[in-house]
Amino acid sequence: MTTLINKPKKFALYYYDSCPYCAFTRQSINELGQAKNIELRNIQLQPEYRTELIKNGGKAQVPCLRIDNVNGESEWLYESDDIIKYLQCA
Repeated sequence: MTTLINKPKKFALYYYDSCPYCAFTRQSINELGQAKNIELRNIQLQPEYRTELIKNGGKAQVPCLRIDNVNGESEWLYESDDIIKYLQCA
């Protein structure tokens, strides 16, 4: 979990439209009022995002929340339930 020292400065959600877990995650993001704080990166429409996800996150699984911390490090959070729980506390 991110500490106050490493407070996130930027979020990006990697997803694709036909993924039900992605749809659930995006709906939850809207309900939490976080939509304006998270850049959406569709890995089907923009293949460079899929490449980036695999290279830096380690796998092509979606949804994935990229958390860029103020210290310059990035965290890659997979699984819709984990993403939603994280954002509820953010």
